[in-house]
Amino acid sequence: MPFSNYPHEFAVRATTVLGSHLEASITMREHGLAIRAGSNTRASGRCDQVEAITGVGPCIDAMDELRAQIVPTIAVETRWTRWKEQALKEGFVSAVAVPAVVEPEVSAALNLYARSADPWTPQLLAAADSYAQLIASAIRLRLEVAALEDAATGLYSAMSDTTVAERAIGAIMRTNQCHEEEARKVLNSASHRRNVEVREVAETVLRALVFEGRDETGA
Repeated sequence: MPFSNYPHEFAVRATTVLGSHLEASITMREHGLAIRAGSNTRASGRCDQVEAITGVGPCIDAMDELRAQIVPTIAVETRWTRWKEQALKEGFVSAVAVPAVVEPEVSAALNLYARSADPWTPQLLAAADSYAQLIASAIRLRLEVAALEDAATGLYSAMSDTTVAERAIGAIMRTNQCHEEEARKVLNSASHRRNVEVREVAETVLRALVFEGRDETGA
């Protein structure tokens, strides 16, 4: 069951739309479970993986507060210790996280990283917000189409709770590049925090990140 490429493609296109001097990563969150959905560089992806696994970082706060988190100088930032350490390790100087609502309990954040000091002009921030809204619209459409496909084929309804959860854990491991234990922990934590069944969280993860109706070889 191959993973969808559209979040990665949006991250890649961000440099064309917003500036080649930026590196981008996209995080989505469903019922409190954060997943790095796509990145245009490995460096930006590693920073967002830290946020997804720890549940702490500018994109998490951006989605919580529904407002952009601007970090003019990462080196003097006093929040998000592990994210800060990773960002500095990757050579980033400045960053911004821009949130967008997909639907109730589902949100996304566009995370932009710069290797120069505070490039976040009002014009760039406005463009980043517009692009984040476009990403959210694409995710919303993807979820709607996937739900229709599921209704038509009964793909997930025919699966046991365990199978759906295990496939979601595999998706989290792949996107966040983490171990099974970490993936299982974030899935269960999201379920407990929001008092939602694990299956519900798992199905949304799969609908957002996986092409249904195809086998593991992509045939």
